Amino acid sequence: MNPIDVPSRGSAEAPTRRALARPAFRLLVVSGAIAAGSSAAHATPSTTYWAPSTASCQAWAVPHVTYDTYFGKGPAAGSQGAPNYPIDTGLTVGFLPYKKIQGEAGFDLLLPSDYPAYFNAKLCTPESSLFKGSPGISFGIYNVGTKGDVSNYNVLHLMLQKTLPGGSGYVAAGLYHGLNETLFTNSEGKVVRTGAMVAVVSPDIPVGLKGLKKITFAADVQTGKNALGGWGFGANFYFTDTIALLTGPVFYLDKALQPGGRSWLWTAQLDVDIPLGRK
Repeated sequence: MNPIDVPSRGSAEAPTRRALARPAFRLLVVSGAIAAGSSAAHATPSTTYWAPSTASCQAWAVPHVTYDTYFGKGPAAGSQGAPNYPIDTGLTVGFLPYKKIQGEAGFDLLLPSDYPAYFNAKLCTPESSLFKGSPGISFGIYNVGTKGDVSNYNVLHLMLQKTLPGGSGYVAAGLYHGLNETLFTNSEGKVVRTGAMVAVVSPDIPVGLKGLKKITFAADVQTGKNALGGWGFGANFYFTDTIALLTGPVFYLDKALQPGGRSWLWTAQLDVDIPLGRK
């Protein structure tokens, strides 16, 4: 899931982008057994590209709908070794009406899969809300599944973020820690539950054509040789301020845990904000 420009995201003074992750990195979790057990991508809170590597929250009372796909060339979906994740359809909404502290909560449905429901939530303080020049800060949890040792990754994450000069784009960095040791066992039998997340999003590139308002470029990495470790980069096409398509490749740090044992897949992520009641 990717950020869309809406009021109260990012800094307290101006709207900024919300991310994959997509909460739509963007983290898909697959309950099908392969190699070490189950395979994961992102069932998403606010994300930058692959990971929830942003300190922004969804705006108060603005629903965000995401439709994320990850796929590659190979055997057809549903067959042995198919290189694709279930389709992730999700909803996230801001639940705090304040300027200095914000919050978002959401859910994702990953279908087809046996345990499709995943939940996420986080709190954010926008830039300069604690003191002049303070970074945006967020703390939350994502990939909260409903089946023990199958989908309950329960990942805590802490992020810091600064807007780039000019008022659009950002850099962000932080840490994540998975609470379920079993699901963070990698293909070598090692438990890797903790890692870093780093992201950058370019300033807006105005296009001004009918049907295409602007383009941005985004990249992020989630370290750790585990089911969630990966990195990617791509282009975000804004058809309007509230409708965008992000697309590009995602490269995995433990390909044995990915669909079809692939080292990379292509992603296409459609994100729509619904600014109800706004003019």
